Amino acid sequence: MANSMSIKGTREGLTITLGDEELGAMLQDLGRHLGMQEAFFRGGTVALRVGQRALNVEELTRIRDLLTEHQMILRTVVSANVETGQAAQELGLRNLADSMAIESTEGGEPTEMPPSRIAHGTLEGTRGTLVHHIVRSGQTVRHTGHVVVLGDVNAGAEIVAGGDIVIWGGLYGTAHAGAMGDISAVICALDMSPLQLRIGELVARPEEDDPRKPVAPEMASVRGDRIVLEPWQKVRGV
Repeated sequence: MANSMSIKGTREGLTITLGDEELGAMLQDLGRHLGMQEAFFRGGTVALRVGQRALNVEELTRIRDLLTEHQMILRTVVSANVETGQAAQELGLRNLADSMAIESTEGGEPTEMPPSRIAHGTLEGTRGTLVHHIVRSGQTVRHTGHVVVLGDVNAGAEIVAGGDIVIWGGLYGTAHAGAMGDISAVICALDMSPLQLRIGELVARPEEDDPRKPVAPEMASVRGDRIVLEPWQKVRGV
């Protein structure tokens, strides 16, 4: 069975891993994915993982042009194929060996992280961003990973994250977790009083506040085909 294409968010941008399908079909599939979340991806940089796949200059140019149409920048090609690596260099793109994992450096570029550097028994972290202030009305925070806000998210403000959203304050605006389709994402807040909650493609608009309801930390997650709220008391899976 052919491997499918995947899109993964990182702190620096997106990593797009090509599947085994024919290039034309793959470009159509990629265009659909990007079009569904165009505002979320807009302005992002891309690292393209192609494995052993051979791509010439013309084919890489087609991929780059498609990303450009969606206002994205192809910066890096991660490949184990010599022809693809040469094509990337001709186009002025950075070329990395496929054995390298894309990780963060001070310059925001991918760099090598050999498997031997990962200690046995350690936990693998995930990418996120910290917002150390109140998010005011009219402001939007977008990030491909997790978003942590130390402060309130006011009515009229919006948080959009590829992963989880954690608000160490009150959520009074709109929060969209799992924006790239991850329905396992959660939204947590010390005061959950949003205008709207979204996880993946699911939408919830909480009922009018009950004046008798005490303010307490809550977590929104997907159960079945709807978003539910429950007390935010412990980390999932513990």
